[in-house]
Amino acid sequence: MKILELCTSDGVGGLELYALRSTAALQRQGHDVMAVVRPGTMLQQRLGEQGLAHVALPRRSRALPLLAAWRLARLIDRAGVDVVHMHWGHDLLLAVLAKRWARRPVRLVYTRQMALTRRKSDAYHRFLYRQIDLYLTITDKLLQQARQLLPLPPARVQRLYYGVPAPTAMSAAERRVLRHSLNIPERVFAVGLVGRMEEQKGQHLLIEAVQHLRAAGIPAHATLIGPAMDEPYQQRLRREVEERGLGEAVVLYGPHRSPMDIMPAFDAIVLATRMETFGLVLAEAMRCGVAVIGTHAGGVPEIIEDGVSGLLFTPEDAVHLARQLEHLARNDALRQQLAAAGKARADDLFAEEQHYRRLADILLDGV
Repeated sequence: MKILELCTSDGVGGLELYALRSTAALQRQGHDVMAVVRPGTMLQQRLGEQGLAHVALPRRSRALPLLAAWRLARLIDRAGVDVVHMHWGHDLLLAVLAKRWARRPVRLVYTRQMALTRRKSDAYHRFLYRQIDLYLTITDKLLQQARQLLPLPPARVQRLYYGVPAPTAMSAAERRVLRHSLNIPERVFAVGLVGRMEEQKGQHLLIEAVQHLRAAGIPAHATLIGPAMDEPYQQRLRREVEERGLGEAVVLYGPHRSPMDIMPAFDAIVLATRMETFGLVLAEAMRCGVAVIGTHAGGVPEIIEDGVSGLLFTPEDAVHLARQLEHLARNDALRQQLAAAGKARADDLFAEEQHYRRLADILLDGV
């Protein structure tokens, strides 16, 4: 089977990384896979670094991607593509036109990773969605939205949770070395937050929560990991750290190529996003055996069973976040219990090896 992974986004987030991981994982399974991307993007760079087959489609007009679609259709014919697996909503028209113009029959499978905000039942969207053979969502909540808002038969919408890789085992001594390499002081309650530096990701909430914890006598320390996507917001974070007197308690670490590698250094991982469709960082931390706290919004409650496999807090409520962190900081047994239950849940529901076996079966169906 020849699979084409289509993602011309120039972003640097989970959507693009999922396209990268899908290309690599399906190839490891023995399938013939290539990616189609936009030139000069993070995705193209990473594909090249890993030696994964890919084609850079010239930049196109979003409004009228006719030339790009024609080129994609010719590529489908030349390469003998059986199925196009697309990831980015802006590629939908491109993929649909290419499917219609290709000489060989090709299936179109779309993994939707973002929330839907409105009904799409006009003639234009009915035309587009008629061409989609299967629409995959990453949460049950998104599955329900798709069945309510899109002109698709229910049978052509399925849920497939994200998969994350198994972590490398780490001894207690290796964990101490890792904490030292991250400049985490000894005998502190270390919290990590992984996400792009932008307001909706909620780094400011963790800074405020750390101040509450330290005022309560808990030696909390936070490391904010992620690229600066909003420079004014990052400057605001730096000012807040300084004005709250947290210069030694909060570190703006910047981006890391493989956050899972450093997650075991922390006592807890927080996702403070206002509304996260899934929360991949949480599944990664859970597989690493780290206790997690996430917002009670979006798809996060499907990942965390509150009080069982992690803790939830009210979005935008730094005081509630601080209280949840305090529970973990003052109760090692609870933290270890939640971490163990979280790992068991993530190993069962979000294992990468399981995910990509299921994805391959889905893509193969009907080919």
